[in-house]
Amino acid sequence: MRSWLRFALVALSLAGPALTGCSREQAAPIEEPAWPEGLPRPQDAAEAERLEQAGTRWTNRQARQLYLERVAGIAAEVEAWQKQQIPADEQARRAYQIRHDARMTARAMMSDPAELAALQERDRAKYGNPDGPTFEWLLERARAKGLEGDAAYLSIVESAQRTDASVNKGLGF
Repeated sequence: MRSWLRFALVALSLAGPALTGCSREQAAPIEEPAWPEGLPRPQDAAEAERLEQAGTRWTNRQARQLYLERVAGIAAEVEAWQKQQIPADEQARRAYQIRHDARMTARAMMSDPAELAALQERDRAKYGNPDGPTFEWLLERARAKGLEGDAAYLSIVESAQRTDASVNKGLGF
């Protein structure tokens, strides 16, 4: 039973928020814990993979911390895009991409291939894609809820900034 709970927590920790049926909260900048001195913060999944091949290891908590920091940064980007009068569809694509890249970087930081495979299988079953929802999937979901035009795109911008509160709490955030 204990290993099942560990597996479930790990699976949820890097999967990102469930899009339905779970408590979500607005992402906030991560203050604690301090990032260990000398531990690299990969800029993207490719860098995380290179660092891991060179011997760098992160905990799942550190991967989640980096993920939360990246998601929290979307708010400032959205504010700048709005000042620049970037159209809603482009804001949605950019916010989605930041969130997706954060997910992929966090997953690349995972050192247990079985845990990564479990996350990919979960996403394949839920979204039809091992790497989480596609932009098109999110747009179709918004439209299925009756949202059209800018409202559909802005719902993607908003959802890109939410994380799963229970997963965050489970990992000490």
